[in-house]
Amino acid sequence: MATFHFLSQYIWPDGGPDGILAEQLASHLHEKLGHDVRLVGGTGTYRRSGRPRPQVPLVHLNHYRARHGNLVATFAQYCAVSRAFRQYIEESVRPDDVVIVTSAPPTTVSLARSIKRRGARAIYWLQDYYPEIVRGIYDYPAAIRAALCAYWDKNLQQWDRVVKSASNLGRELKNATVIRNWPTLQFEQSIDPEPGTALYSGNLGYGHDVDLLVESCERLRDDGYTIDIFADGRGVSLLPAWLKAKPLHANPDLLREDLLRHEVHLIAAHPKIQHAIFPSKIWNSIAARRRLVCTGFTGAMAEELEISKLAPFDRHLEQWTHLITATQNNEQPTSMARLEPALA
Repeated sequence: MATFHFLSQYIWPDGGPDGILAEQLASHLHEKLGHDVRLVGGTGTYRRSGRPRPQVPLVHLNHYRARHGNLVATFAQYCAVSRAFRQYIEESVRPDDVVIVTSAPPTTVSLARSIKRRGARAIYWLQDYYPEIVRGIYDYPAAIRAALCAYWDKNLQQWDRVVKSASNLGRELKNATVIRNWPTLQFEQSIDPEPGTALYSGNLGYGHDVDLLVESCERLRDDGYTIDIFADGRGVSLLPAWLKAKPLHANPDLLREDLLRHEVHLIAAHPKIQHAIFPSKIWNSIAARRRLVCTGFTGAMAEELEISKLAPFDRHLEQWTHLITATQNNEQPTSMARLEPALA
């Protein structure tokens, strides 16, 4: 039996979104469909989480771990994780296996050749397009950006499949399709929110324009709303005193309660980097059926936002299963460029 290997930098017990999504897809394949899976990650920590241990085999690899906040050390950690993944591939991946690699860390974009040398299929799960994310740190010259994008795309083209979690990510690729993310929490009960309450819960990093978020918060405050901020990342230090952030929820049940309790959910982006990311946390807000106030969404991100509001998120795991099975059998998925409409 072929094994499906999921490689992501941070996995359980960490609460990073890439790891949670990979965990849920691996669990779906393992528990509901009976496939042999491995969820492979590093030993570092991105975000605390109190969720139960998943019922899938976990592999934590040893590697250099950097101090948070130091860009040079962080990049060194990225390289160390990629080396650990490459060694795992050489030792544990067999012919006809399928390896699904997330874009955390970004240096994993170059692992396709290592996977194919083992006779396995290679799928890259693109959650973040890093040549554009860098603009949140420093808006570097267009010529250098074009060269970095070309390098990135050359590596992406080596994969059997590239799955974009949103249509705005990166540029056009012949081997790419879009399968959007899904809510990581279940909302079985229909609960009326508390009127006049607004919530921001998630990262405030390089991909978020904090000034635009604060402006929206000021308008909500002037309209009589009480605003709660639960956040981490460099942008937290840029918030005004009246928007003092609390630590992110470590307990998924408490997060679910707060998402349901608040009437308005704030979602932040950055207008200068519309091809870099699309916030995965928006899917919990959509599933909870709360009013969205989105800041910094322009161009391709604004278009993706409108599509996401109508997307059949209860079918996204099914779409992934279809694509992985087709890749395992070296087949072309039905309507590769239009996978979601074909299955909707």
